[in-house]
Amino acid sequence: MLNYYVKRAITSFLSKIILMVIVSYLGKTFFPDVSKFMISIYFWLVYVVIVFGICYKDYKELKDFSKHLDMIYETKRGKMSYAKLEKYAIWSGTYAEINKTKLDMLKTFSPIPIIIFILGVYTNNSPSINNKINLFSTEFLLGDLLMYLGIGIPVFYFYFIYSSFTTYKKHMRRAMDYKAEAIVTKEEIKESSKFSSGEKGSA
Repeated sequence: MLNYYVKRAITSFLSKIILMVIVSYLGKTFFPDVSKFMISIYFWLVYVVIVFGICYKDYKELKDFSKHLDMIYETKRGKMSYAKLEKYAIWSGTYAEINKTKLDMLKTFSPIPIIIFILGVYTNNSPSINNKINLFSTEFLLGDLLMYLGIGIPVFYFYFIYSSFTTYKKHMRRAMDYKAEAIVTKEEIKESSKFSSGEKGSA
């Protein structure tokens, strides 16, 4: 039997493949020259590898979150639980700051100027957009290639933005979990110490 995380990864993989099949079909209908490239073995090989990598990353993140909760439970049962939880909170907070910096850098290098340039060339009906380019033994118009770049670049850019934000949010969530559990553990230790002192006093 496949576990929950593997099922989620397979479902995600299949949905992305089906989505690209639909896009390829629409491309064949409206942009036949570009569709020749999209149905080539090279394109699908690259696309499948990228999708597999994304789904595997999502699979690892789901498993890591499950392990994160298990680790909190195991840490609370062990010795020096408060100190260890505080240490994990600091680590996660540091990773969160690193990803926040990465997110800020991505925002700085926005591809919007490139997209505006591409759309400008495409919409101005420059004669060069009718030039044919041979890529992976497939010929298609430069204008169609620019159109797909105008769509593809923002998609990948926003994916990286989303991925960085997700990672940042994950580490912030972990830091808060560790911090919250550390506070609870500290109070439990205090209560336990008071209870032990009360028992000794009554004895």
